[in-house]
Amino acid sequence: MQYFRSNLTQVKTSLKLQASFTNNRNLATGIAFPMSTQGSLAGLKVFEALNIEYENAYADNEIKKSCITHAISLLPPFSKVLDVGCGTGIPVSSMLSKASLFVIGFDISPKMIALAKSRVKGDFSVSDMLSYTPTGKFAGVFMIFAHMRLSYRDFHAAVFKFASVLQPGGILVLGQVPSDSYVKNESVEMNSYVEGYDVPFMGDMVPIMMMSAEGQRHFLTSMGLEIVWERIDTFQPKNEKCKPEEQQYIIARKPNTNVLQPRPLPDTDLLGSGGI
Repeated sequence: MQYFRSNLTQVKTSLKLQASFTNNRNLATGIAFPMSTQGSLAGLKVFEALNIEYENAYADNEIKKSCITHAISLLPPFSKVLDVGCGTGIPVSSMLSKASLFVIGFDISPKMIALAKSRVKGDFSVSDMLSYTPTGKFAGVFMIFAHMRLSYRDFHAAVFKFASVLQPGGILVLGQVPSDSYVKNESVEMNSYVEGYDVPFMGDMVPIMMMSAEGQRHFLTSMGLEIVWERIDTFQPKNEKCKPEEQQYIIARKPNTNVLQPRPLPDTDLLGSGGI
């Protein structure tokens, strides 16, 4: 067993609805996301509403900054890096740009991209993580809390896609809330991920996908990546609505060979008993 279910009715409904978001055009923005799923569009709704409020709460994160600082030390000057789900560009894209790296970033939120363009040197665009097509090879790819609203299937596809465009010796940088900090169940702790699990975020309960700390490590090493740095610590966002969060940051290096499909593979039947 590789997964855990919370709010089963909600999860069943979300899985049935995913197909209806294909070739979707968001009515508020007029932007077409040809491969969007419910999870990615839910992310648009959340972060388009928050924009600068999210930055104010999460930008001054010493744990995240220590990860980015270490990642920069592993990257050649003037190399090309990709910030997946870059938000307003603060602090990740900004730190990378100030370190003389060529930053390409994208986010599903037009308001956040407008802020990034106005303050950070780089090439920023509005796009869905699933429909975005990287061009060329990258020395580093950063996915810092960019995937929480995705299903495991979409997360699996996105990480494999972005890891595949790393140059040999390039690094993949992931940040997440490990499921261990919320799911206190021995059977779950031995498994890889949870989906549709409600956690507090900016004063609301938001259903997200999380991997366990060990599940995240195994996911990366199963691709043939080498974990070169990791930190798990507690961060308190600067917002009275926010509770302390346990956060996990990992830097993994790509070998001189192609990456493998990460494990576990997404299940065709997510409930393991004949379809939903």
